[in-house]
Formats: sequence, structure tokens, C-alpha cells
Amino acid sequence: MTTLAEFQAKLQQAIVDGDNQVLDQIASSPREEKSTLLGVYQNAYVSRLFDALAEDYEKLAALLGDEQFDVVARHYITANPSRSPNLRWFGQAFPEFLRAISPYCESSVLAELATLESALNDVFDAEDAPRLELQELAEIAPEHWPDLSFESHPAVRRFDHGTNAVEIWRALDADSTLPEPADLDEPINLIAFRPEFTARFREMSPAEATIWDAAAAGARFADICELLEAYDNTDDAAPAAAGFLKGWIEAGFLTKATLPASRHSTTS
Repeated sequence: MTTLAEFQAKLQQAIVDGDNQVLDQIASSPREEKSTLLGVYQNAYVSRLFDALAEDYEKLAALLGDEQFDVVARHYITANPSRSPNLRWFGQAFPEFLRAISPYCESSVLAELATLESALNDVFDAEDAPRLELQELAEIAPEHWPDLSFESHPAVRRFDHGTNAVEIWRALDADSTLPEPADLDEPINLIAFRPEFTARFREMSPAEATIWDAAAAGARFADICELLEAYDNTDDAAPAAAGFLKGWIEAGFLTKATLPASRHSTTS
């Protein structure tokens, strides 16, 4: 005899994967065939996943149009059945799906537009944390600055684009004329963040992106200065690095500045 747990597992498999073996254990109603009754749940499942994707990737859906987005979304749903009770995470792999699967991978702008939307969603939903304040750094003796390392705020995401996906995103956001998708001569460096309660993004110069990536990976301030010196071919990178650091703190990109245990440590 099939237990309740076994029946529930088969029913879930039928809804998620389309495996209809559970029909052998379902009775038809006087008004409707059991296959139709099961189809109601299967269709509702797909419909809810589709709605979640359309909500998370609103700009991509607008770019593709209803018909094309419906095809793309259903391909993704078939290839990536939901494995979490929280629909927020269902579309996490959508950018990579678009980047890897033909014919969507033939236009990099699709994956990059999805990457931008995913980053904005991520920083909006990211956990909160204290933000580093300029006053905290002012309390650290100048001779200790070379050993400072920093921790990125949870609501920050860094990524690069090789297409004009940002220009397309802005046109969609402003409901203005869309530019034709195009590759850029040079990639642009972007960072998404959440000041207050709004997800935003901005472009970084190649130099700023390079030292940000190092800082977010735990590099010391001295290492950041050396990296900037090599990048800009200058012997006086410390003021420039300090200027970038000031901007990151004012934008809320950092949550902590730390010195080795033998020295002073500061957290906001």
C-alpha cells in the first residue's frame, strides 16, 4: 500500500516534472477526468513560475515581447524545475541559461540585461548590515593604514558588460526609443548597490573596478595602492586610492575596515 508521503512525492513529481504515473492512484470525478484535474495543478505550477520570472526580469520581458519571453521562460522552466519553496530564487540561473543555451546565447545582450536585473534584485533583497563610516577611519593612526583591509556590504554586486545592455535598460526604464543591441568596443564595469531602500547601479572606471575587486577580496590598503600605481603608472597612488575609498564609504559599499589582531580594528 502506498503511504501518504509516497503519494505526495509522486504527486509533486507529476506537477514539477510532468511524470503522470500518479494518475494510477487518482480517481476521476463525476464531472472531469483525472488527467484534466491533474493538469490544473500542473498548469498552475508552470504559470506561477512564469509569473515569477516575468516579475524578476521585467525589462528583459519588455525587450523580448510577450510571445518571445513566453518561449524563453518555458524553456527555462523545463530545464530548471523549482527546487526551493521560495520563488525568489527560482530565476537565479536565468542569466547563465541565456548565456549558454542556443539560440539565446547568440545575442549576449539578453544575458547581460538579465544579469543587470538579477544584480538589482539581489542587492534589493540582500541582508542588512552596518555601513562603515568615514569617522571610523579618521580614528585610525596614519601609520596603520597600509594594513587596513575591508569587507564589502552584502547589498553590493560587481559585474561587467560587453554590450549596450545598460543603454537598453535605461531606454526601457524611461519608455523611450530602444537602441539596437550592440557589442561595445571596450567592456564597462558596473556595480549594483542599495542606498537606503532603493536598488541602483553605476559605472566604474577600469582603475576603480580593478582596485574594488581587490579590496572586496580582502587586499590590504597598501596592496590596493600598489595595484593602482601599476595600473595608472604613477608613484603617488595613495591619495587616489583614498579618494576611491571615500566614495565607496559614502555610497555604503563597505561594512567593515579591519587591522591585524595586534592592532586596532573598527566595525560600524
